[in-house]
Amino acid sequence: MPDSPQPPEMIAARIARELGLEPRLVRARDGREHHLFRVVTPAGLCGPDDPGGERLMKFPRVDALPDPFDVTRPAADRLRAEAVVLTTLRGVSVPVPYRVFPTDPVCAVMGVLPGTTAEIAYERGQLDEPGLVGVCLQMGRMLSAIHATARPQHARSTGIPDLADCELRGARLLHLDYHLGNVLGRPQLRSGWTITGVVDWTCARWGPVEADLVEMQACVFILNPRARDSFVAGYRQASGRAIDMAAVEERTAWEIRRRLVADRPASAELARRWEDWVERHG
Repeated sequence: MPDSPQPPEMIAARIARELGLEPRLVRARDGREHHLFRVVTPAGLCGPDDPGGERLMKFPRVDALPDPFDVTRPAADRLRAEAVVLTTLRGVSVPVPYRVFPTDPVCAVMGVLPGTTAEIAYERGQLDEPGLVGVCLQMGRMLSAIHATARPQHARSTGIPDLADCELRGARLLHLDYHLGNVLGRPQLRSGWTITGVVDWTCARWGPVEADLVEMQACVFILNPRARDSFVAGYRQASGRAIDMAAVEERTAWEIRRRLVADRPASAELARRWEDWVERHG
């Protein structure tokens, strides 16, 4: 009989010992690819200018979803690419300092951004429908800042992959998992919500900007078209560039068909909306 997987707390404690960290571990909200723990680190752990203090440690889940764009891609490659992305971006708050460690399993230790995710705020009732529309306006503006980073001629040497099977002329840096759960912010009196940063860059690629709207189209805009209009308006206001929504919908239809087979949502309402949307959009 195969051994049962160790609880994440035991794995985190073992990694902490490997790194010489204090044994005070606080479980954070996991993603579908990684477990997250808050840790306290000494100065210099993530680089010579790292003052130490509270950090996040993340490592792959045993049941992690594979990279949807390359199911054979090792977890260590995803974390190393994330490290490159965080040093490449300008004008976007990200969790730095950041360092990947060759522990077993591989892990990354990173800075902690203030605030909570828009997804959690929405679940807790801290964002109503008009508030969500306002958040999407800001998210569109933030995505335009991410897309300000153009694919360099030496892109292959950066460690950030190209998005397969697409035109790379005019390609930009893409997050490719850009949704309410990866955008942090704080509620503000009379001003709704202020974004404080963007996390989880392990799917990042170089590619066409329309590919970066697929996650929001599939999980938010299908349920709330006003949120889409606000998002697109924010993107255009900040970038001066138009988005080819026909290309977004084509990519979204393909992705929804894939997920209905391989990763069907737990929400019956969302699954029904997906089926109806795909039927209308082919």
